[in-house]
Amino acid sequence: MDHEQMVLALEATGQYRVLRRFVPAESYQLDDEKIEVSRVRSVLVVDVETTGLKKDSDKIIDIGLVLAEFDRVSGQVLRVLERYSGFEDPGRPIPEEITRLTGIRDEDVLEQTFDDARVEALIARADLVVAHNAPFDRGFLELRFPSFQKKWWACSQREAPWSQMMTGSTKLEWLAFQIGGCFYEAHRALVDAEVTLFILAQMGPGGRPILSHLLEVSGRKTYCVWAEGAPFEAKDKLKLEMGYSWSDGASPDKPIKAWFKQGVVDLEAELETLARTVYLRPAHLTIDSMTGYERFTDRYHSRDKRPLPGLHVEVPEPVAAPAVEPSRTSTPSSVPTHGLPL
Repeated sequence: MDHEQMVLALEATGQYRVLRRFVPAESYQLDDEKIEVSRVRSVLVVDVETTGLKKDSDKIIDIGLVLAEFDRVSGQVLRVLERYSGFEDPGRPIPEEITRLTGIRDEDVLEQTFDDARVEALIARADLVVAHNAPFDRGFLELRFPSFQKKWWACSQREAPWSQMMTGSTKLEWLAFQIGGCFYEAHRALVDAEVTLFILAQMGPGGRPILSHLLEVSGRKTYCVWAEGAPFEAKDKLKLEMGYSWSDGASPDKPIKAWFKQGVVDLEAELETLARTVYLRPAHLTIDSMTGYERFTDRYHSRDKRPLPGLHVEVPEPVAAPAVEPSRTSTPSSVPTHGLPL
């Protein structure tokens, strides 16, 4: 009896679930249907390993990129086009805890540099960039390769239907086991990117690929609501019940001194809740809107003042958005107001 027969025999008892080692595929297309060229787009799945968590002081030491085609209509992942993996010397010793986590040693990265030309070529070919923890990866990658700033980003950890699928965790290793029935050696950039693409190719709710759900969520505008002038006695409600965080206004990426909440999807419902349970008086709040071009960064698509609903007060003249550094301004006017630019 060969190994596969043993696996099938064990699983047939209903008492065992056997995990297979993850093997990257060259294609994830489920059938031989020919997809119209007009429907084919490219996604660049990215992952990095770094010397630490702070993008302004730590460095990328390992990068993994997988460029693949997908059907923009069905969300089906098609074939893999190209892969890139590389090390770069951070110019300092790699912390011991990073070596324990990743297995990457000083001698592995010594005098190594990324192939900038190849990375830039992959970025240029991508219609969409996906990372499993986009706030982390995007911050580091935009500093090292500014071309990433011009791309629409999606986060497979935050924008995929994991709660609907009741996976119990959004960690990539767990998803590989729970959804893909496989295991792998985590915390190396290329294999993490490969596994992310593999997970996106699996079926989610409604018989749709998980990538399809990700595209749907990523295509929505989200908002950052600044609860300026909120009553002091509402601070616990804002923080503990409504998920707001405090900004002291001292940080360049959080220039307003107020409670704020990012990732708001239903803006009208959020403002209604604030009006009814927090303010109980007229107020005008600063609202930042974001698309995939700005999400997971300190940039925003637009900044406006909005009155709280249902208070029947005269709306003052529009307040101009505060002056910002060019790097914090919105993306060009060609950015769509809704949906992915695919």
